Amino acid sequence: MHSLKSYTSNECNKIIKRTGSFWQHESYDHVVRNEEELNRIIHYTLNNPIKAKLVDNPEDWKWSYCKYL
Repeated sequence: MHSLKSYTSNECNKIIKRTGSFWQHESYDHVVRNEEELNRIIHYTLNNPIKAKLVDNPEDWKWSYCKYL
């Protein structure tokens, strides 16, 4: 996991022209127990770029599937 996070954080920071930490310090694994929880997690993930003030809408994030819906 360390190698993956290191490589992707460097590449992502190059793309968005920033430096510093990109990923949280530890990974978070979680068992999805039902459809409601799955929808909550998807919504949370799709809104991360908005929370980080990288875009205004989920559809605007280049790597989101939202624009294809």
